[in-house]
Parts: sequence; structure tokens; C-alpha cells
Amino acid sequence: MELLRNCAYDLRYGMRTLLRARGLAIVAAVTLTIGIGANTAIFSIIDTVLLRPLPFRDARQLVRLNETEAAPGTYPFAGPDFLDWKTQNKTFQDMTLFSWPGDMNLGGRGTPDHVIGLPAEANFFSLLGVAPLLGRTFAPGEDEPGKDRVAVLSYRLWQGHFAGDRGVIGRTIELDARTFTIIGVMPSTFKFPSQAQLWVPLDMDSKTLGHRGSHWANAIGRLKPAVALSAAQADLKVIAARLEKTYPNSNDKVGATVTSLHDDLVGESRDSLLLMLSAVGLVLLIACANVANLLLSRAVARQKEMAVRSALGAGRGRLLRQLLTESLLLSLSGGAMGLFVARAVLTAFSRTQSLGLAPFTVRLDGEILAFTFVLAIATAVLFGIIPALRTATPDLHEELKGGAGSSVSPSKRRRFTSRALVVAEMGLSMLLLVCAGLLLKDFVRLRNLNIGVRPEGVFTAGVQLPDVHYKTNQQKFDFARALLDKASQIPGVDVAALSDRLPLGGGSNYFAKLRGSTGAMSNQLVETHSVTPDYFRAMGVRLLEGRSFTAADMQKVLSLDNHWTEITAGGAEPKPEQTDAIVYPVVINQAMARFFWPGRNPMGQMFSSGTDRGPWKEVVGVVNDVRQIGVIYESKARPEAYEAFDGGSGLYLVLHSSLPGAALRLPVQKTLAQIDATLPLFSVRTMDEIIAGDLGGQQFLSALVASFAALAALLAAVGIYGVLSYAVTQRTREIGIRMSLGATRSRVMREVLLEGMRLAVLGFVAGTAGALAAARVMASLLHEVQPNDPWIFAATAGLLATVAIVACYLPARRAAGLDPMTALRHE
Repeated sequence: MELLRNCAYDLRYGMRTLLRARGLAIVAAVTLTIGIGANTAIFSIIDTVLLRPLPFRDARQLVRLNETEAAPGTYPFAGPDFLDWKTQNKTFQDMTLFSWPGDMNLGGRGTPDHVIGLPAEANFFSLLGVAPLLGRTFAPGEDEPGKDRVAVLSYRLWQGHFAGDRGVIGRTIELDARTFTIIGVMPSTFKFPSQAQLWVPLDMDSKTLGHRGSHWANAIGRLKPAVALSAAQADLKVIAARLEKTYPNSNDKVGATVTSLHDDLVGESRDSLLLMLSAVGLVLLIACANVANLLLSRAVARQKEMAVRSALGAGRGRLLRQLLTESLLLSLSGGAMGLFVARAVLTAFSRTQSLGLAPFTVRLDGEILAFTFVLAIATAVLFGIIPALRTATPDLHEELKGGAGSSVSPSKRRRFTSRALVVAEMGLSMLLLVCAGLLLKDFVRLRNLNIGVRPEGVFTAGVQLPDVHYKTNQQKFDFARALLDKASQIPGVDVAALSDRLPLGGGSNYFAKLRGSTGAMSNQLVETHSVTPDYFRAMGVRLLEGRSFTAADMQKVLSLDNHWTEITAGGAEPKPEQTDAIVYPVVINQAMARFFWPGRNPMGQMFSSGTDRGPWKEVVGVVNDVRQIGVIYESKARPEAYEAFDGGSGLYLVLHSSLPGAALRLPVQKTLAQIDATLPLFSVRTMDEIIAGDLGGQQFLSALVASFAALAALLAAVGIYGVLSYAVTQRTREIGIRMSLGATRSRVMREVLLEGMRLAVLGFVAGTAGALAAARVMASLLHEVQPNDPWIFAATAGLLATVAIVACYLPARRAAGLDPMTALRHE
């Protein structure tokens, strides 16, 4: 009880003390608010993404499954291979197959809408162990033809399109002109895969899963209890080797990989998250150094108070407890207000989802509140212990006799501690500014990088054709031609084109086999892309050799497709003379020309998509390289073959115009409605917006670290200013004596400036060493900038030097402006 009464007394006394020093308390609390709030926000992200298991039942048993091929990397599944893995393995409880999130037209009532749907095997939800918010998920057998017209909604689609109507279960909707019944709604925390807005059954009939060698699907599995990843990997490798022997044509060099689903979802975001945590940690350290300096400065004014209390019987421990209680009050108030800062940061994070962490739901829950409380206590000890130790050891003789020395100058130990804290602040600020500078310069270079197209004035929009209404290639081709003709007539449109995909969006690929080649098939994948003749002009892609496509090429390709369908109908094996007669015109990029025909003219060369016979593709032109996979993840262009557009279910309209993108959206919508009013537009963006979206994560990380670095520099400047201002105040009498004896104002000013700059230089040296080490660690986050970029280091040093000079100048000017007589009467 006595301890509780003493603690209550310490709290009341501490609050009164801080209220008397309101200015110091407000500055310290605001400083701590920023530091603790930023750390709370970033730690909540780290905790959700890296430390906690996924929000699925027994999440540690879940793994991502992939196949491998001759080319480096992992690949999606071939349907028949998956069925063999599922039936022949000995280490898995179950496996489930699902497709890629795809564009769908949502109809049934009102204006047609665009949604992202995910076809999945019936056991998809049960394997993950997630229960619906409303209704039910897929039942066994609902992935069979005739039973698969059911749909499960995501929470956001339910809230957005259906206004959260709880009576939605049992209602029918149209997806790509097919009728589906809504059977369930998933909870808001379920976001797997992140883009999916609804789930429909995947047709698991072996005839529709495709052939071996066609890698198109995703798979996850649930391990049996106590089975290690290595054991599962070995199990699947045995199956892959067995399939390679059984099907040498399609499964040559096809292997297996098993990865923790958690690691697969986190991916390359781990380094970015750890960098953000390091940045906010440095900001908190700088904030603690600043508050510690404030308390050290105030310690001198409280020496007499501590001496009186000590003389009245208060022991050193009692004084320490009182002083640490005051620090704790400051830190807890900063932590409480920091929760609002954390919420603001998390709101911005959730809106951008720039780091690709949409499957994770980040929130401020009880565990994060506990972390904030513990962090506030640790922070209080960190910034409060040194000032408390200095203050709780007063010189009773000197303080109680009230001599001038008791208040004229602080002790050498206190001066050393205060200056050491400033040096640490400058060093940490230098480290953080260098990291921010590297990220910002890297982002600027990436943003200005030539990806192979002219982004200015390029407008794009997607359209998805339902197979129910557009059953044949001819019907899809006719729609595409009508859309192209009408879009080219929109006022302000210079060029109109169609494509099956857009730059930076990824796509499909195959292994190319050169005609007449007797060697083994190359392990180089070729990206494939289908475009109309004016695509290159619309995108600003340069034709370097040969020619582009013509309208006759498109018609020819359509005829060849129809012919190929006829000769392969019913699974018939085409004859060599039939396949050799089918030749498609293609335009390739420079990377493909260099790889397959180095030093030779590629015009007229022929290749196939991985077989020793046709259909063949004949090179008719060469264009410049275009980054198709992404600005960051494609360090160099990949071989690519453009084929003449022959109609397809998914297509993108590409317009080049002098008009802004916003002015084209309505005319394009009206044009589409004239052809088919049931089709919505989706992904309406300019090419500039596509590039910016691809670099969203890099931009978010750069902006966040730069903000923390700027804050660190500001806190460091405040630290220098505070130390020098306090030093000038303590040396007022000394300065007065020196000036009365002939010291000039310029000399006094120079000495104060030199004192501050010495601290800054020491900080520069320490910070540069730390920044060199940190830059090497963060090299994986840099793409177009070297970690030891001398310009960044020089610019950072210049910026901090400017900040330091400004912070030193004000106290120096005040010292030089002192009146000697006033200074001598200071005591």
C-alpha cells in the first residue's frame, strides 16, 4: 500500500511539474507522438504480415505448389499434372486448383459492371479452412459441368454492388451472360487471392483442364500433420520424375517446388517492410535523443529543487523514481496521441496497398495497443534515464549555498552527454537521409525509364466478350473490327488499335523451336502478344526492320485458326504436311532477334511454339524492345513475338489522342454501347497511369522513408539549436566578461558557430560510415542506382550541413548580440 501511495504521489507531483513547464512538455510530447505513432503503425504491418500466421485454419500447413521447366523460375500448373500430383502424393492432406483472377461482366439487373472473378476447385474454401459470413461455400461436386452455376461473393463486392443486402443469398446474377446463383458471402478478412471479387467453380473435367505442357493454373496444398516442407518437396519430385519418364514430350525437365504459402504471399515485400521498420526505429531514437536533451537542459534549473529534497531525506532512488515517472507521463501521452498518427498511416497504407499486401488485413487491435504501451514505457526509460541520473545527484554544498556557479554552467559530464546526443542525432539523420535519397533517385530513374513505348497521349480500356454471345472466332473478330472502326472516328483520336494485353501487365509465353534446328529445344521463353496493325503506331513502338501487320494478315490468321480447329477436331493428330502448310506472320522484338539469330537477318526466319513441326511463325518485322512484365521486375527485355490480332474474348482498346484520358472515357463508353450495350468497360487508364501503378510500391516506400528522413533532419536541427541555445544561456556571464575585455561580436559568433559545426561534422563522419553499411544492405531494393552513389552522399551531407548552419546561426547571432553590461548583471 505504501508503494501505491508513493506512486500516486509521484504521478500527481509529476503532472503538476509538467504543467508548470508546459512548453517543454508540449514539445516533448509532440516529438514522442510522431516517433511512437510511426513505430506503432509500421509494427502493426510487420506483425500482421511477417509475425502472425495467415488467417486460415492451421495456416502453417498450407503451401504453394508450382512446376518448374527448362527455363529458370517457377511456372503455373498443367491441369493433368495437378491431377497426378493430387492422387499420387503421400505427404498432403489435400490439394486444390484455381485459375488466375480474370475479368468478368456482371449483369442481371441495372447497368452492367466489371468484376474480377476466380474459378476454383470445389474444395478451395474447405482446404483453406475459412467459413463464409453468410450462406455457404462450394459443396463437393459443384466443380462438375452442370452443377457449377454458383458463386461466392467477396465482402467488398457484397457491400459495393449489393449494398450489404443480407437477402442476397439465393439471388441470381449473370456472369459473362451465364446465370449463377449466389450461395455465400465471405468475411471482410478473406482476400485470397487479393484481386478476387467473387469465386465460381472451376470445371475440373479432364477434357477442359488442357493438355500436358499447357501451364495455366495455380495450386495450393495442405500438408499432413508433422510433415516438413523438405519431405513434401522430395515426395513431389519423385512424382515429377515419374511423369517425365511417362510423358517425355510434354514433361521433359518439368520439376516441382513447394513453398510456404505465407512466404509466397509476402514475397519481396519483406525487405521493404524491414526497411520501413528500421526507418521509424531511427526516427524514434532521434526523438528520444531530443527529449533527453530537453530534460538535460531543464535539469540545471531543477538542481536546487533536487538538493532541497535530498537534504530533507529523499534518497537517490526516490529522486530517480520521481524523475522517471515524469518521463513516463510524457511518453504515455505521446503514445496515446501516437495512436491517432498510427491510424492515419494505416489508413493511407490500406488505401494504396502499394506493397502488394492486400491479402493481409492490418488493424490496431489489442496486441498492437499492448505493444504501444510497452514501447512507451521503454521509450520513457530510454530518454529519461540519463537526465534522471544527472539530476538525481545534486551537489548539496554548491546548490544550497546558492553560489553563482550553481547556475552559471553545467557540469562537464552533462555537456558531454548533451553533445554526444546531438552527434548521435546527426549521424542517424545522415544514415536515414542517404537511404531516402537512394530510394527517391531510384524511383525517379524508374519513373523516367524508357519502357519501349511513348506513354504520352495513350488511352487504354478493356472489354471482355462473353463466350455465350460470341461463340466463334469470327464473331469476336467482327466485334473487334466494329469497335476499332467506330473508335477511330471519335473526335480527337489519331490512332486506334486493339491488343490482347498491355505493357507491364504480363501475359503468356512458350518455348520457341527454330525450323530446321536439330539441337535441343532452347530454354528461352518467348512472350506472345496479339495486336492489330496500328498498335505499334498507337503505342509509339518503332518498327526497325521489315513491315507491320495489315488487315489482310488479320483475316489470314483468322482463316488459319479456323483451319487448325478443323484438322484437330475430335482430338485428331494432324499430319506433318498439314501443320507445315500453316504459317503465321509475326513481328518480333530486338531481344528475340539477338537471341535466336545473332548477327543474322531475322526476316523470313521461321519457328514454332516448342514443337518440331508447325504451325510455323514467319518473321516479317522487328520492333524495339518493350518491357511487358514490369518496370522493376524486368531488368532487361525478354524475347517477344507479336502476332496479328485474330479476335479473342479479352481485348484492350488502345487510342492515341491529344485529348486527356478523362475526356475520352465517355465517348468510348458510348461507342461500346452502340455495338453491345451489355458490355462494361474496365481498367480505363492512360499509359502514364499504368506506369505509375506499376511503380506504386516503390513510390510509397520512397515517400514514406523520405518523410521519416525529413523529420529526422528537422529533429536533428532542433537538437543542435537547443544545445547551442542552452550553452549560450549558460555562458551569458562569460560572454559578457569576454566582450568587455575586447572580444568582438564576430569572434563570439564564430566560436559558437564552430562549436555547433564540430558536432555536425562528428555526426557526418559517424553517419556516413553507417550509411555505407545500410546502403549495401538495402541493395536489393535498388534497381537503377548504385548503393554507394557518391552524388547522394554528397547531396545528403550538403543538406545536413545547411540545416546545421541554420540551427547554429540563430544561437550564434543571439550570443553576438549580447550587451556586455546586461550580461554581467545576468547573475
